[in-house]
Amino acid sequence: MAEAPHRHAHSKPTLTQRMAVKRLRREAGRQVGEPLAPEDWEVLWWMHEHGYGGLLTRLFRALPSSPRCGLCGAPFAGPGRWIAGPLGFRASRKNPTVCGMCVEASPPGGMTQYTGVLFADLRGFTARFEGGDPREASLLLRRFYASAEDVLFPDAVIDKLIGDEVMALYLPDFKRELAREDVPALMFRHACELLRSVGYGSASGPFAAMGVGLDVGDAFVGNIGQRALYDFTAVGDVVNTASRLQGQAAGGEVVMSQRVADGLGGPVGTRVELELKGKREPEIAYRVVM
Repeated sequence: MAEAPHRHAHSKPTLTQRMAVKRLRREAGRQVGEPLAPEDWEVLWWMHEHGYGGLLTRLFRALPSSPRCGLCGAPFAGPGRWIAGPLGFRASRKNPTVCGMCVEASPPGGMTQYTGVLFADLRGFTARFEGGDPREASLLLRRFYASAEDVLFPDAVIDKLIGDEVMALYLPDFKRELAREDVPALMFRHACELLRSVGYGSASGPFAAMGVGLDVGDAFVGNIGQRALYDFTAVGDVVNTASRLQGQAAGGEVVMSQRVADGLGGPVGTRVELELKGKREPEIAYRVVM
């Protein structure tokens, strides 16, 4: 049983969004209909801090109340939501601590930025439910997804829920309160908490076998795709490596890259050299068992 990854269908833009895109094209020197380049997303972030965007951000942050978007400050609750909501600034489906205008409603394109990537996967899920009750499988997945949300929000953006797998992104350039140097330790803490959340280390044991893979590095982050269908996600070698490392993690294990281990201030776990699909050279990694 597998669920398709979340996708963003291109709905009719709000007046606020049309105005923002028009200004973005003007600031970036792009003509109407001309594709937006990666450097234009850098302009987009600049617009959050200056001019109309900066004014709107200051207005939102002055409105009650929390929770609110971690980027533009749009309030999701209290009286402030009646101002921000109609303009399209509602909680994102990717992460309830940022708004859809700052994530899904941003223009197609993206930019290269430092990114932490976490993959968590249920081991033996297909075999466990082969010929079994699909409702039981769906209940287990709901429990798994709920555990992931409880652990990962609000620090990470849950990029995808794909069947028995969760992919999460850590974006210090996107979330102001997250410092780049803190990403490796936060990812590792979340990985351990995820394992505990499914029952590792408890008297009753895990309700499902799960392994986690971690990597950090530069990725291309943004709305990837074209025309009517695109998705806010990350692509690049760091994403592929994290996925491959997760594939090497047995139930109850975290497998992290050398880059993540270096960010922890010293080796954690057992050093291993892994042959990863698509890699010409063995990958040095560290295996931690809960």
